[in-house]
Amino acid sequence: METIQKAGYEMHALLAMLKYVKIKSLAVAEPARGRGVGAALLKRCAQVYWQLDFMLLYGGFEIERALGPYYARQGFTVLEPGETTDIGYVLTGRPIGLGAGPGEQLFFRWKRS
Repeated sequence: METIQKAGYEMHALLAMLKYVKIKSLAVAEPARGRGVGAALLKRCAQVYWQLDFMLLYGGFEIERALGPYYARQGFTVLEPGETTDIGYVLTGRPIGLGAGPGEQLFFRWKRS
């Protein structure tokens, strides 16, 4: 699993230093699926947020949708249900874990430093 350290970032004392953005939804009309529209949207989304100096893109999907392989093909790490990833530490020195809610899976990608 990729963590903040494996992505090439040092741990920060303040979570506020971590700039991250959630992809709330991605939808492609049924007749347009399989033509690369979703992949192009995700690629452009990443380009825009990397230019704005965000470090992490993430989102989630309902487990029943079985979209893990799709997001993995787009370069995202997909967590198993209930799994979390390390996104840094707060002032207390305790790690912060990012994960999906009940019935969901999380996908994420770090900007390469």
